[in-house]
Amino acid sequence: MIGTLAQRFTVLLLDAAVARGQRSRFVGVRAAAQALDRARGIVGLDAVRREVPLPDWAAGQPDRPMWESDRKKLHKWQRERGIGGTGDEAAPVTATPTVAIEIYYKRGCPYARAAIELLRERELPFVEHDVKGDVQRLEWLTIVTGKKTTPQVFVKGQPIGGYDELRALEQSGELARLLGVASGSRELEAAVAIDDEVAVDDVRARIDEGAAVLVLDVRSHAEADETGMLPHAVLMPQDELEARAAELDRDGVWVVVCRSGVRSRRAVATLRSLGFRQAVSLQGGVEAWRAAGGTLVRLGATAPRTAAPRRLPVVHPERSPFETLDASTPTPAADERLEGDELVARVREVLQECRPLIVADGGDIELLDVQGDVVHVALSGNCIGCPSSQATLRQGIERRLKQRIPQLVGIASPQLR
Repeated sequence: MIGTLAQRFTVLLLDAAVARGQRSRFVGVRAAAQALDRARGIVGLDAVRREVPLPDWAAGQPDRPMWESDRKKLHKWQRERGIGGTGDEAAPVTATPTVAIEIYYKRGCPYARAAIELLRERELPFVEHDVKGDVQRLEWLTIVTGKKTTPQVFVKGQPIGGYDELRALEQSGELARLLGVASGSRELEAAVAIDDEVAVDDVRARIDEGAAVLVLDVRSHAEADETGMLPHAVLMPQDELEARAAELDRDGVWVVVCRSGVRSRRAVATLRSLGFRQAVSLQGGVEAWRAAGGTLVRLGATAPRTAAPRRLPVVHPERSPFETLDASTPTPAADERLEGDELVARVREVLQECRPLIVADGGDIELLDVQGDVVHVALSGNCIGCPSSQATLRQGIERRLKQRIPQLVGIASPQLR
């Protein structure tokens, strides 16, 4: 008995030492912890020896007498884990798992965290079992898988291995085949589908125009460090979003990104429930961004942008940034009349000249239509609701259009009162 207590105490100390070493940020310490874990397995200090052998997993009820209530509990426990019947039935009980994927792990293991994150990333439902200190279940895992390491992943009751095997199956598409769903299936995304997505080309165009785009990256720190991030993106993993949402500008237009566009849609739903009305998901995520040639920077290379640049205080509510615009550009002759596509092209050219001044204030301008000699435009971004938007439209855009295209009589806009 004293020897068993001493062995148990030694095993507990080794468990603590190995677990602490595996969590270390130093490579040498982690390697030493792994070597210690292997060495104690060789000398038999990875588990406490039992004086009484365990009953056969495939056997019926144990030899020792049991109360009927305890026998029912044992029967239920065996049925849930797919272990043979309790002797009350003619045929052994075979449990059908309610969830196709189960993962057995020891808390603190980085490979277990990576496997769980992979399953969450693919939106695959799974059941996780922490077997740290559960000697019986660890012995069962060793018998079933032939391995003493964790994590161990089961797909439809069959062991497939650890994180490396899980990742290989997912990348090859074999995991989708085992689960009986099409690769890239959106069956699990239907409950969180959101219509408001923005294409990669649209975001790149905005950045190329000089707009200060607000980007929220909801991937994990490990993913961001491995693949890089969009410039000036705020890294806020999805599981931290609700707790840290106060760090973000609630009135800003946020482009939410993840690896492939799945978690970002869920994050948009979370943000909207917290009062963020202008959050959109980047279609295809970082993978689509990189495929389109978008710039990625290493984690921490650029300062996170948590709010759109604010305009300077307006001295007078009717002053417009266009009042300082150089009006010396020669205008065409008054008798030169433009029609059709030629008129639209000239209007776009003038609006393109005006755009940098609006973008500098965090807004933008869009050409809606040209009807007769009236140009229909709309402001967006920070210009919506701004007290100087009236002056911007009248004193800036309309004046500039009339200056460059004399045949125009004015503009129309939803923002004009």
